[in-house]
Order: sequence, then structure tokens, then C-alpha cells
Amino acid sequence: MIRWRKVEKRLPDTDRQVFALSGRCAYLASFRDGQWWLTYSIGLSDVSRWMEVPGEPKDFAYWWKRLCEWYSRQAATVNDASNYLTGWTSKNAQLDKKIIYWTNASGEIRMGLPEHFPANKGFQKVVCNNTFEAEIWSDRLRQFNMTKERAKDEQRDAFERPIRDRLKANMREVMKNSRNQINHDFVERYMEKMDRDRTRTTREEYLHSEGHERGH
Repeated sequence: MIRWRKVEKRLPDTDRQVFALSGRCAYLASFRDGQWWLTYSIGLSDVSRWMEVPGEPKDFAYWWKRLCEWYSRQAATVNDASNYLTGWTSKNAQLDKKIIYWTNASGEIRMGLPEHFPANKGFQKVVCNNTFEAEIWSDRLRQFNMTKERAKDEQRDAFERPIRDRLKANMREVMKNSRNQINHDFVERYMEKMDRDRTRTTREEYLHSEGHERGH
């Protein structure tokens, strides 16, 4: 805690700058060689008390983060106590409206229609009765979609690569015949951009509750 200290009881242990009270005025001073100093060569007399210089004030983002951390700890404590007393956990929480997935023998997974609708031909219906099952199948759907998107990227790359190679061959010829260094550098940077900015598809599906937890 920051407070005024009497010089008779305690003095600063290093020559760091502190607030020094001389008479009715406070100065920014340091204590070394048994004496108080305003600067390296100007002394200060009749110092009765001193106090540490407070640290820099924290900004709003810092205190907001601390408040959110505290609230999360309190919410987790309340939730754990409730689970202990009632036996309820997120893994056995029953769903009022069942989440439905469809899957087939090849491993394809789709988000299904409500439970009373039949599955498409060749597909089997999966009814998730609780949140634990729903999260498992949601993760499987994401993995399936990621595999499918990678296959699309490979197919696109196989089609675009010959075109891209011909363009780069022409651009290298332009670089070789450039009339000045500016044109040469411009074409070179554009070729680097072609390699760097290749199209990639990223697509993920989440349940509404999962998306909310991830800040989406």
C-alpha cells in the first residue's frame, strides 16, 4: 500500500525517485549518501516524510479484462455448485428440440431436418438427445467439411497450375526484357503475389451455442 513514511523509521533502500515532504511541499527527490537530493547536485533539506511514486495508471482495457476474469471465476463457482447439488452437467443436459444429423455408408454427414422428417435416401438419421452427443456430431461434421474443402482446393490447384505456370513464364520473359529496374521489380513483386495469394476455401459449421461460445 502507498502511504507516507517517517524518515526516522525508514528510508528508501536505493536512490530511486520518491515523493519527499519538506515543510508543506512535496518534491520528487532521491536519497543517497545520507542526504536527500532534488537533482544530482541540488540538495533538499528538512524532509520529514517520503512516499513511493505510484505506478502508471492502468487503462480501461486492463481493468475490463480483470473484471471479466473475476466474473468468469464467480460464474464457474456458481455453476460447479449447482452441478454438485443437482447432478446436472453439460454432458447430460437434455435438449428440448433434438438436433438431427444425417449420415451414410461413405461417411458423408449433413445437418438434418427436424426429427419428424425422414432422412434422404441412402442416409441414416442420427438423433442427438443431449448436448454431449450434439457436440460430438458437430465436430464430425466440421472434420468432414474440412476434408471436402481440401479436396476442392487440390482440384482447383490442378486446373489452375498449368495456367499459372504459362503466365509466370511470360512474366519472366517480360522481366528479362525490361527496359529499367522499376519495371523488372514490379513484375517480380507481382509474381511473388501470385504465389502468396492463391485461393483457399475455409468453411466451418457450428451449432448456435458453439458459435456463441467462440465469439461468433
